Amino acid sequence: MASIAGDERGQMHTLEGIGAAFIIIMVLALVVQTTSVTPLSTSFTNQHVKLELQNMGSDILSTMDETRISNATGLETPSLLKQRIVDWAMFYSYDMFSWNNTTFFSMTNTSHSDLNTPLTNILKFALIDNGILFDVEVSYVGKDDNVRTSKMIWNGDPSENSVTVSRFIVLQDGNYEIPPGTRFDDGYIMPDASGPGESLHNVAEVRLTMWVM
Repeated sequence: MASIAGDERGQMHTLEGIGAAFIIIMVLALVVQTTSVTPLSTSFTNQHVKLELQNMGSDILSTMDETRISNATGLETPSLLKQRIVDWAMFYSYDMFSWNNTTFFSMTNTSHSDLNTPLTNILKFALIDNGILFDVEVSYVGKDDNVRTSKMIWNGDPSENSVTVSRFIVLQDGNYEIPPGTRFDDGYIMPDASGPGESLHNVAEVRLTMWVM
């Protein structure tokens, strides 16, 4: 009888071990199925798109910041990106523009018909023509020494899958062609953050936010 009882206990232990192993395998399969990322999964696709947008935006800003407005190679010659920020701050008075399927039109000032610059041309070619919306914002130090942010191009609130890249632009006093009788601290020009006698004028952060339509 003892032998029969021992055999029964052994069989029970074996069945319990097989059952426990089966449960563990099922749990692992469920976990792997719910957390794995494949090239066809939504999370993988979103990450891939965001990475592509980030690389594209960084390339746009860095290329424009490393390209001079003329063939001159001197450091005093502003880059395409710097000159666009200066022009927008001075001549467009921090106006805000949006894309209306044909051009970048002013949303706040009817006297500014459109914003047709190398920056907008590149953004249209690289982003809009590929179904990508974007916002451009510029942050700088204001008169009260606090950071202010102005919208340069605004196409609406970005989606939750948006990507933002930025580039810092150092502005010198010599980068401005000041109209006669105009001071740096007038309302439509970035204030002189370094004070009188210093060549540094301000530092602008250009932020480009992109998302797929």
